[in-house]
Amino acid sequence: MGTLDGVMSAEISKNDPRPESEQAADILRQEILRGDIKPGAHVGSVRDLTTRFKISGMTVQRALSILREDGLILTTSRGSYARDPEQASEADANVDLPEVLRQLEHLTSQVSELRGRLEALESRSVPGGA
Repeated sequence: MGTLDGVMSAEISKNDPRPESEQAADILRQEILRGDIKPGAHVGSVRDLTTRFKISGMTVQRALSILREDGLILTTSRGSYARDPEQASEADANVDLPEVLRQLEHLTSQVSELRGRLEALESRSVPGGA
């Protein structure tokens, strides 16, 4: 781990089953919650975050979208800026139930897919195929 503008950088893991956008969002979320990225501070340009995380610009955009949905950043024509985490928790009081259900369905399908992959791998590793 190195630093980028004084912020510890974590890396996206190819071994993590979560999408790269979720991993990047989680890293930035933790930095905001810890105060490494102060309220009002620029989170980083798409280009900077693309270089930092070694992911595509579209993936960075999705990560920023996740953080916007969580109320942790505000995006303007000049970039994305961290919000006060306490203000973000107030935004959580207005939970979008249909969106939560959509995300739950997505997670359920991911778990099902991973379960199928695991079963396929296990069947290949059994001696004699039985």
